[in-house]
Amino acid sequence: MAFLLGCKEKQARIANKPSWVLDEKKMVDIIVDLRIADAATYINSSAPPRNKASDWNFVMKKHKVQDSIFRKSHDYYAEHPEVAEKLYEQAIDKISEMQADNADGQ
Repeated sequence: MAFLLGCKEKQARIANKPSWVLDEKKMVDIIVDLRIADAATYINSSAPPRNKASDWNFVMKKHKVQDSIFRKSHDYYAEHPEVAEKLYEQAIDKISEMQADNADGQ
């Protein structure tokens, strides 16, 4: 019974997340774009080094999200590992789909 109550408390906290926390879809989209920007750093080693801060700012601007809100939302989800894990699984799936689409188009 204590286990069920513990689960209910976790679910209630997640269900009642603060209004400033970015929704899961937006988080996944931002995480994907950040990983793509990171990958771009390593793809073309002959290009001048990329400015990670500029890449980060570009992604935040693209999604119309303040850096501080993304960071706080990321921290909030990190406090709920079961949800954070799902976010990152969705991000991996989305990147995999993008890679497959890109491979089909070549």
